[in-house]
Amino acid sequence: MRVTALILVVITCVPVLVAQQPTDRFDVVSVKPNTAGGNENSDVEPSGRVVITNMSLANLVRGVFDVQRHELVVGDKVPSWFASDRWDITAQGPPLTPDAGSQQRVRTMMRNMLVDRFKLVTTREVRDTPVYALVVARTDRRLGPQMRPSSADCPALLTAFRATGARLRYNSPVCGQRPRLRGQFSGIGISMGDFALALSPVVGRPVVDATTLTGPYDLDVTFAESDDPASVASLFTALQEQLGLRLEPQRAPVNVFVIDSVERPTPN
Repeated sequence: MRVTALILVVITCVPVLVAQQPTDRFDVVSVKPNTAGGNENSDVEPSGRVVITNMSLANLVRGVFDVQRHELVVGDKVPSWFASDRWDITAQGPPLTPDAGSQQRVRTMMRNMLVDRFKLVTTREVRDTPVYALVVARTDRRLGPQMRPSSADCPALLTAFRATGARLRYNSPVCGQRPRLRGQFSGIGISMGDFALALSPVVGRPVVDATTLTGPYDLDVTFAESDDPASVASLFTALQEQLGLRLEPQRAPVNVFVIDSVERPTPN
């Protein structure tokens, strides 16, 4: 585990329930404020040991609840340390097994740990919010030179990678979005829905796929990126010139994950 929809009629508010049964909790958990600094990192070892280093609670919540940055809403009563303070967490669970259920069990235990130790209270809501719709730019639906239907055999690539015995990680050489470099997106066999999600953090609002393009695509796009928010406009231009796509501002109901309250844990 690495830590790595147009008029709203009604707002729904759904409490997020995570506790399942006693086996969905770690045997031992240590939570301490980080005082040494260093890189933010998380890992799950085959033994079932989870190690979190120098991570903010905001990033940890996004990781274990699988929430995009634009989907996270922090309530007015949530203290500022939720995003600023850093934590070192070590937890011991049962050994991992190859099945997907084992990884999901770790995620559930992490969620329960946040509820138990940080008194985390959250809800899922649907809110009407500004979004960008990703659409095909040209009326003849011709795509740009840096985007083409993918011919990659993704299942074969995944099988060949697993045959090496390596652990599957985000930057593994199989289909999907490549790790994003500054000012660049690259993908092999990527869907437009996944590409829209990848664009959201850069443009600062949700991006929804409205291209109606069905097949997976290989794509590369390069754009000017800096700390100046005005540089985002260059991404808009690059999408149109290189991929033949465009971002249109709209409003839409969007699922959000609301942090209602949180408390500092007692270090141990």
